Amino acid sequence: MQFLCPHCQAPIYSRKQKICGVCEKSLPPELLLSEKQIAILKKQDEQMEKRAKEFQLPDSDYGSDVSGIV
Repeated sequence: MQFLCPHCQAPIYSRKQKICGVCEKSLPPELLLSEKQIAILKKQDEQMEKRAKEFQLPDSDYGSDVSGIV
C-alpha cells in the first residue's frame, strides 16, 4: 500500500516522519506510525543487527594479495 501526502500527493517514504518531505506540511496522525509501532521496528532492527554481527566472518587476508595473479 502506498501512502500519499494529502496536501501535495507525494509518496510518504517514511511514516515515522511527522512532516511531508516534499511540501513540508504536517501529516495527519492516521498516516503515521504510532510510537509503539516505531519502538517495535527499532527493536526488530536492533535484533537483526545483532544477528548479522553474530554471523559475520572474521577479518582475513583471503583474496587481499592478488599480485601473483597474471
